[in-house]
Amino acid sequence: MNITDLKNAVNGIDFDKKKQEQMILEIQEKKRPRRYMGAMRVAAAAAVCVLTVGLLSMPVRAVVNSLLQERMESLPKEEVARITNQIQEQQTEANSSSREYTEGEKERRGSLYAKYMNGLFPTGELTLVDSEEEAKEHEFCFLTTTGVFYLPANRELTDEEILQKIDFERKQDYALQEQRAEELAEKKQIKEVAASGGITEEQAVETATRYLRQVFGLDGSGMELNHYYNESAVEPVIDADTYCVNWSDYGNYRYYYFHIDASDGTLRSLSYSHDIQEAEALRPTVSEASGKIANIKRQAQDFLEEKLKIRESYKEVKSYYRVNVTDEMVSRLVDVLLVGEDGASYLVACRWNGEADDFSVTTKEEYEERLREEVELSIYYYETREEREVEIEIVEN
Repeated sequence: MNITDLKNAVNGIDFDKKKQEQMILEIQEKKRPRRYMGAMRVAAAAAVCVLTVGLLSMPVRAVVNSLLQERMESLPKEEVARITNQIQEQQTEANSSSREYTEGEKERRGSLYAKYMNGLFPTGELTLVDSEEEAKEHEFCFLTTTGVFYLPANRELTDEEILQKIDFERKQDYALQEQRAEELAEKKQIKEVAASGGITEEQAVETATRYLRQVFGLDGSGMELNHYYNESAVEPVIDADTYCVNWSDYGNYRYYYFHIDASDGTLRSLSYSHDIQEAEALRPTVSEASGKIANIKRQAQDFLEEKLKIRESYKEVKSYYRVNVTDEMVSRLVDVLLVGEDGASYLVACRWNGEADDFSVTTKEEYEERLREEVELSIYYYETREEREVEIEIVEN
């Protein structure tokens, strides 16, 4: 994929029509709780995430192999500061690649990542460039201004190149980890929460671990554990005043996020992120979509009862999905809102086969307002980036 005109989307990528359609309906649909920015930059980030082989994660206080930790801690402060500045000045939220990995590269990356975690580091460094002109001079490099990894067009990556890419991504994570840790140390929110009767960060990790096993059947082995406090001043309402506990399987691009309420230890939300292509194949046509809703509603309620042990009676169970009428395409996920007798609601986001991706505690009013805002943002994005008008409907059942 060439880096050309930025008219259609985010600086750095030229989308074909199919991927443009997919991109727009997925704006804010699969959120990765990381840094929060202005609305249009969030939209741009979502666009890049559609094409990326894997998303840039930004964990805090990662529990990693001691050899890797030593490697990160030995980085000169100047290099850590430079990487942090690059990320902050980067024109998109997430890293992306000039092409997708081949099947062979995906397989080798998973194996090499495990070896990297155990101390197999690259012998060289990833080449960093600051302009598209420079990028064209290299088969394999990283364009700092757009966050794009240029991969060889006519061959597979070597093991050394894959290790260099992994190593650079981990350095990015470490730089942001250090920045976030300093911010939290200054404000001491965690101590204040515990002192006022809330739970500790360690208790939040225990609770999230229980849900990881209960919902996904995993114990965290082979994945990186990260956890931090979400302060109300900078996080969205749904995540404010929670502990974010997450596990990252970087080798397979799978991420498990849990937000635990800091005041009472209850589960506020969870999400499972993975390669978009896994869910893309399940997306039905517009005419097929309505026939799948009844089954999806049943599976959403089963998910609450069987996985989260939430057994309640509901005065209303509604589904929501978006239809791009102009381009005849439905959203990748279906939201199922289960409204309790007391007004509290549970939101379960499902793929079109009924498998749950996300869960959160909300209210009907809050959810519907957020959904309308996302549709407005999508329409605005079409108008400003593609210079065309589209009609997007919210379908309720």
